[in-house]
Amino acid sequence: MSRLAKLLVLLACAACVEEATIEPFPEQLIPATITASDADLAPGESTTLTVTLTNTLDQQVRLDFPSQCQALIFIRNASGRVMTPENGTYECASVPSSFAIDVGKTKTFENQWGGGVEFGPPGSSLRVPPGTYYASAELRASGYLALAFPITIVVR
Repeated sequence: MSRLAKLLVLLACAACVEEATIEPFPEQLIPATITASDADLAPGESTTLTVTLTNTLDQQVRLDFPSQCQALIFIRNASGRVMTPENGTYECASVPSSFAIDVGKTKTFENQWGGGVEFGPPGSSLRVPPGTYYASAELRASGYLALAFPITIVVR
């Protein structure tokens, strides 16, 4: 095959290349944040973790969940392993739940953490080892996933 023929074949093939459709990452319509009342826990202390959703849209938003669990908070160690809740799983009643957020309003969820492998006051579960931990949250509603980026909490 001549050079010209090879060039024509290559050019013809270049026009036939099919590109994969890349779907854009969905924009987070309702921002989620997580805060802690105390980011440095000595033994016997606890912090209140607050997850806040803000409706920045121009209409009321209704979120429907497949269970009673709505805002799931996870505490991870420095290597990314979920320490709380223990084994990284929630036990949720499989009864659907929902809520609505009016325009410009917020919805908050609070959870007490005493530095244990389960949520609750200090001493209510085995304590995690001293170190730096990262608290994050997610909401898994039908057709919607919100992530609250991690914050740091030091356990002494």
